[in-house]
Order: sequence, then C-alpha cells, then structure tokens
Amino acid sequence: MKFTDLQKLDQNIIKTLADHKGIDRAIRGEVLAQSLNIDLRTLQIRISSLQKKRCAIGTIDGLGYFVPTDEAERTAGITKKEEMGFSIHDAVSGYRRAKLDWLTELLEEQ
Repeated sequence: MKFTDLQKLDQNIIKTLADHKGIDRAIRGEVLAQSLNIDLRTLQIRISSLQKKRCAIGTIDGLGYFVPTDEAERTAGITKKEEMGFSIHDAVSGYRRAKLDWLTELLEEQ
C-alpha cells in the first residue's frame, strides 16, 4: 500500500494521527472527526478500513485514537476490538438460538 493510493480522507487521518504516537498522546474521536470536518461514524468506518490495510491505529475508551509505539500499546488498543468481537459473537449466538416465538412465550408468562 502506498500513501498516495489512499483516499484523500484516509491520507488526512494518517497525517493527523502522526502527531498522536503513543497512548499518552491519544486524540478523542470527536475531536479528530471535527478537525477533519467529518462525523464520528465516518471516522470510525475509515479507521476500521485503515486497520484492515495494516495500519496500526489503536483506540482506548475515554482516551481516543493513537498510533502505538510498542507492543504493550498495541495490545491495549487490540483489547477493545477483541472485547467488541466477543460481545458481538455472544449477541449473534443468542439471536441464532432464540425461538421465533420467544416474545409470545415470554409475554404469556406474565
């Protein structure tokens, strides 16, 4: 992947994150989105896309986005994604196993 092959927005995200190396220099998503003149959801989608392209961009609840500088920071940034993945897996599993008449059964118990 070459920098010049990226969308202009992705290039701007990377340029901005270059000033946020390390957890201690994390930038809140709302602030980053505002500085790029985009909404938070668009930022989240673009960062997810960049991560899939092997850009190490971490995020920590309450702190924001950062570029990890060592394995400990990388692991800290990955932990949130793993927790989200487990949560999504559990929700999908419950949804898949639910009876289609669950609502009727539940309300009949009242």
